[in-house]
Amino acid sequence: MDDLQNSTKYQDILKTAHDLFWKFGIKRVTIEEVCKEAGASKMTFYRFFPNKIELAKTVIDSIFNESVEKYNALMASDIPFSEKVKKQILLKFEGTTNLSTELIKDIYGGQIPEIKEHWEKQSTKMLQVVLADYRDAQKKGWVNKNVNVDFIPFYTNKLFEIVSDEKAITLYGSVQNLIMELVNLFFYGILPHDSDK
Repeated sequence: MDDLQNSTKYQDILKTAHDLFWKFGIKRVTIEEVCKEAGASKMTFYRFFPNKIELAKTVIDSIFNESVEKYNALMASDIPFSEKVKKQILLKFEGTTNLSTELIKDIYGGQIPEIKEHWEKQSTKMLQVVLADYRDAQKKGWVNKNVNVDFIPFYTNKLFEIVSDEKAITLYGSVQNLIMELVNLFFYGILPHDSDK
């Protein structure tokens, strides 16, 4: 399978699926559309993926793998923790560019249960890495000592509910703007900081 995954066509299908899912959601995109945009036959598609759900899971895995690599590189960098937090926000911003409401509904709204479950599994793995770093930072005095770091998973799950709420999205004009507002509220709260003055 590794040889197949290294093929140009495999990468073309994966990139095309990512772009189409990001723009239109998973449910609305067909295998035919992915094949047409990627310049691949359906036979070629089925050499790599048994169905669209497995393709979507592979796209999700690649998104999380890339995010983990960027996050680990950031956390290993020799900059203050406060700067790492700011850069985490920028990474989140980059990761949500052109994110469609349809994709959010497909993932968080439970439109496709297998995808929601897979996304939550990957999110949980990523969150464990982040929580370990935040616990360490808290011990070093870089994170507010009064914050219960173990509350973060509960909090982020509630944020996902907000992100799939049509009224909330309408307030911000796009899913990306809403996500960035929630991320900023999470890290900085509502009170002004020195950098805002």
